[in-house]
Amino acid sequence: MTARRKKKNGLGDAYSGHSRFLPYVLNRVTNRLNADFQTALRERGLTLTQWRVLAFLNEADGLGVSALGDCTVTDQSTLSRALQQMERQGLVERLTDPADKRFVEVHVTSRGQILFGEILPLALQLRDRALDGLAETDRERLLDLLSQILDNLQR
Repeated sequence: MTARRKKKNGLGDAYSGHSRFLPYVLNRVTNRLNADFQTALRERGLTLTQWRVLAFLNEADGLGVSALGDCTVTDQSTLSRALQQMERQGLVERLTDPADKRFVEVHVTSRGQILFGEILPLALQLRDRALDGLAETDRERLLDLLSQILDNLQR
């Protein structure tokens, strides 16, 4: 951006362009990661939402639908459709709590665990490709900084 243009838009140093604008850069990184990964998921009949469900259930099986929606950053209607499809595919099962019929737990099936195990190496390869050239300390610092940003935004 030229000095003349900075004066014209009145922004000065407050805005140095999209290449240095955090929301834009994060969005580009996320879109690029998701685009590459979605191709591999489609080949296995999964969506990104379904993958996230499998990932979280493999970490903490038996989550409630509401908690699963929070973890996967998925609205209730989209998650409900994804879970229905995943049940038909034999990847998850939904069980109601006998003490409270309104509470539904989602459990990953052995078939879901196997599929997760098949896809995980692809996710790790993509992660490694994205972090290529960064020292381990920089990788850890990046995750710490992003976690801090997320905490800031959730306040």
